[in-house]
Amino acid sequence: MFDALRRLLRQPTRHSEEDEQLGLRQAVAALLYEMTRMDLEVRAEDLSAARGALSDLFGMTDDAGRDLLHQASEAANRLTSYHDAVSAINRHFDAHTKIRLVEHLWRVAYADSNLDLHEDHLARKISDLLYVPHVQSMLARQRVREGLKS
Repeated sequence: MFDALRRLLRQPTRHSEEDEQLGLRQAVAALLYEMTRMDLEVRAEDLSAARGALSDLFGMTDDAGRDLLHQASEAANRLTSYHDAVSAINRHFDAHTKIRLVEHLWRVAYADSNLDLHEDHLARKISDLLYVPHVQSMLARQRVREGLKS
């Protein structure tokens, strides 16, 4: 019996790694969904930009991104604190990927071609919590704004 327990404890923790990846995806989706609702109106353009972010960051299909964002939208899954989501992202994303995420947050904020003050505040706050330097956040914002002009 003890040998079986030792073997079980020595097995790779694939299940927990899969749980960590799912938790990371849920954390990112939750932050993206929060951005879609910051101006009090969730638009199709906002959700499309959020799905694009999930596709870029995780290689998710549009349908998988839609499902994950739907989960994030459910009242029970709404964030009451950014701590858990930001902690998961800080554990798993490197600096470059965090900057890409911040750029996607700006992209969602600008999806309706208008930046609401609440959207601006959230993008800056999340950027700070992810330890993305202010200059990198503003450069990401500028890239998004230039993309709107094209």
